[in-house]
Amino acid sequence: MLKAPQQFIAIDIDGTLYDDHDHYNIQRFNHDLQALTNKNIQLIVATGNSYDAVQHIFRNSPDVDTFVAENGGRIIVNGQTVMAAVHQRAILQQLLTFISDHQLTPDLLSLSGATATHIAERFRDVPVPFYPHHNYFTSLSEINEPIYNLNINWFKQRPTLDRVLAVADNINKSFAGQVKATYSGAYGIDILPANVNKARGLNQLISRFYHQSLQNVTAFGDSSNDLEMIKEVGTGVAMLNATADLKLVAQRITKFDNNHDGLLQEIEDMYLN
Repeated sequence: MLKAPQQFIAIDIDGTLYDDHDHYNIQRFNHDLQALTNKNIQLIVATGNSYDAVQHIFRNSPDVDTFVAENGGRIIVNGQTVMAAVHQRAILQQLLTFISDHQLTPDLLSLSGATATHIAERFRDVPVPFYPHHNYFTSLSEINEPIYNLNINWFKQRPTLDRVLAVADNINKSFAGQVKATYSGAYGIDILPANVNKARGLNQLISRFYHQSLQNVTAFGDSSNDLEMIKEVGTGVAMLNATADLKLVAQRITKFDNNHDGLLQEIEDMYLN
């Protein structure tokens, strides 16, 4: 029987594992995952995506079973939520009003819940294949479960990164101490409960379940919602296609980008070859 892992690899999905068309090299990934398991290295998915989404994403990689989802707001091990940070209802309502009053006009607005993704009714015609369990709401009062994340996305309008970051900054200033808005890649912003980030979620997982520290983690990411994680782990690796702020704090940068298996190549070079 394998001992408890002493080394961990944490990977982001969008812009890191995924290419620009939301695909990954399933066969190569599964091969590398088995090789890491054989070397007693634990793979952890650290993502802004909901658990609903990651179940769909990794349907062809069933051995992936440990997630720091919702940018650290929800930790799932073997299908069970073991830790979570939940939005206060009053603040959620204020956020929805703020988005409307400031005419942010996203192309999609969704709330990540415990069992489903709740999408604003006005986006009913937007295809959401990455949310297999979803429904629609017109009022927050219709949702009767914990909410971990509010996501707004401009995937049709495709604004510049500076514009997206400016919106996130405005939200953080307007809700100081209440929420954390962070760029999540692919023209989106995740709005989380205050003090939630991937580093904090990873640390809770690693310390509670494995009695290890973030110094035992190598993490890979590509955008601003990976900043704390890349800064605080033992080895932080930015993708070649990463945002400039992330590259500044990373210890390594991958040789190849997300469209050329840059993540898997770096894992193989560092741990398997």
